[in-house]
Amino acid sequence: MSIVKNEIIKQYLLNTLSEKDREQFELQYFEDDDLYQRLQMIEEELITDYIYERLQDSERRLFEEHYYLTPERHQHIETARNWRRVISDSAASKRQNHSID
Repeated sequence: MSIVKNEIIKQYLLNTLSEKDREQFELQYFEDDDLYQRLQMIEEELITDYIYERLQDSERRLFEEHYYLTPERHQHIETARNWRRVISDSAASKRQNHSID
C-alpha cells in the first residue's frame, strides 16, 4: 500500500485532486483506518486554520467553495468558532483578573 502524503489529504478536502486521484484516495481511506484517522486530523487542522485565518487566500477560497457546502460541515465550523470564542473569552478574563491583582 502506498503512503499518502498529508498534502494529498488536504488537496482532497479542498477538492483540488483530479477525479481519478480522488476516487483512488477514497478507496484507500475506506480500507485503511490509519489513513481515515489522518484525514480527520488534517480536516480538523484545516478548520482551525480557517477560523484563525491562517489559510492562504487561495486555500480560503477553495475551503469556502468546496468544503463549507454541507450543513454538517457548516455546523462543524460554527462549533469550532464557538470554541475559539470561549477560549478567547477565558484568556481575556484571566488577563483581566491578573491585572486587577
